[in-house]
Amino acid sequence: KVWRDAEKSDASLPGGSPRALFELGRGLYDAGKRKRAVYWWRRATGDADAICWIGSCYLYGYGVKRDVTKAVEWFERASRCGHAEATYYLAGCYVEGLGVEKNIVKSLELYVKAAELGEKGAAYALGFIYRYGPYARRYAGDASRDNDAFRDVAVNKTEALKWHRVAVELGATYAQDEVDALEAELAAA
Repeated sequence: KVWRDAEKSDASLPGGSPRALFELGRGLYDAGKRKRAVYWWRRATGDADAICWIGSCYLYGYGVKRDVTKAVEWFERASRCGHAEATYYLAGCYVEGLGVEKNIVKSLELYVKAAELGEKGAAYALGFIYRYGPYARRYAGDASRDNDAFRDVAVNKTEALKWHRVAVELGATYAQDEVDALEAELAAA
């Protein structure tokens, strides 16, 4: 009842820190009340998780009208706050040209930044990109899209191994098979 009253009066929650407002929004999101979740995340001023989740909502059209340009704007804000996942999503936007002009160099820089911030998916993506270079999208099973997105990225198995090891260190156990395969390939060379 307190939450509904606060929502109706458009007031902040009593003692509602940005983190508490993010958590409230997360609970609403998980309950399928995505429009209400976005409402509270907008009030979680300065919470990087809330900022990132708003970006995701715009990217996928959850609780708001889908708008990839707005998604990029929110991801950029969260990335400037040092949010690893938002930086990872932003890198993907640059790969796909979603809300921004395609820019593979920028996407690689953002993947590196995200991995350095602790995003295991970014480290795994870098390993995959360097392992397969121009064919990374094809080997990822992404034949329906621009398969030459990484055409200017040279295959570099040593760099691929480095990033797959980082992914494993960050908790991406699925990257261990890549590490094993690359170690065997490099040892045989």
